[in-house]
Amino acid sequence: MSLVSERDEFRVGDMGPLYAAFARTAAEAGVRTALGTRYTGHQDDTFLLDAPDGPRRVRAAFVVGADGARSAVARDLGLDHNRHLLIGAEDVFEITPGKDPPTFHCVLDPSLAPGYLAWVVNDGQHAHVGVAGYARRFPDGLHAALERFGASAPGLAGTDRPEEIERRAGPVPVGGLLHRIGCPRGLLVGDAAGAVSPLTAGGLDPCLRLSGHAAAVLDDALRTGSRQPLAHYDGRALRARFRGRLLLRRGLAQVRTPAAASAAFTLLRTPPGQAAARRVLFGDRSFPLPG
Repeated sequence: MSLVSERDEFRVGDMGPLYAAFARTAAEAGVRTALGTRYTGHQDDTFLLDAPDGPRRVRAAFVVGADGARSAVARDLGLDHNRHLLIGAEDVFEITPGKDPPTFHCVLDPSLAPGYLAWVVNDGQHAHVGVAGYARRFPDGLHAALERFGASAPGLAGTDRPEEIERRAGPVPVGGLLHRIGCPRGLLVGDAAGAVSPLTAGGLDPCLRLSGHAAAVLDDALRTGSRQPLAHYDGRALRARFRGRLLLRRGLAQVRTPAAASAAFTLLRTPPGQAAARRVLFGDRSFPLPG
C-alpha cells in the first residue's frame, strides 16, 4: 500500500501534528509514504507518478483520489468533478505565544469575501488571516482583498507582522458531495469527492468520515477479490442529506451588500436563528454516513 503526497513536509503549528500522527499510524500498518510525489496518469493497472527522483510506475488494484478540488484522478477515472468552487487565500505568520488567548474572528463583508467570509485565527502560536469567495465577484481580485483585509483585520492590534509570511491559496468545493465518486477502478475522498460542507466550507470532519467509509469498501473488495463492493460507494444517497445546507449555500451566495449581511445577523440573533446556527456550526455528524 502506498500513500502519495504533493507536499514535501508537514506544517508545524498548523495541521502538522495531526498529519504526522496519521502518517505514523499508517506506516505502522504497512503504508509506504512518498512525499513530494504527484500523480500524473495511468495505463490500465499501472499508475504514473512524478517523484523527486524522476518518473515512477506503480501497479495497483485500485486508486484513491485525494488530490483536491480539481482532481486528476477523478478525470482519469471518468468520475464527477467539482463545478461550484470558492477560491481562498490566507497569510500565516508567527505571533508572540501567550500574548492573547486563542481566538477565531469571522467577518461577513461581500466586498472582501463575496459569498463566504474573511477570518483571523489566533491559535496561540500563529495568526491565520484569510479571505475566500467566488472568484468572479472579487472587485479587485483575491490577493488585493486579502491585502485590504489584512490591513484592518480584527484581533491583530499591536501585532507586528514578521518579514517571513507564508501565503496559501486554493479552491474550495461548495457544491456538495458529487454523485459518481466511485467506479471499479477506484474512488474519491475529501475535496476530490466534494466532501465539504456546502455552507461552512469545513472539510476535515467530512473527509475523515468519508475516508472511513472508503476504507471499509476497499477492505471488502480486497478481501473478496471482487470489484463489486465499489458499486456501493455512491454519493447520490448521501448527497440527499445535504439539501438543507445546499439551500443555505444558495442563500449565502446572494448576500452581495454589507446591508444584506447585517440583516442576516439580525435574523441570527432571534431564537430560531440561534438554534439554526448552533445546529449548522456546532452540531455533530456534519457528514452523513450510509445507514
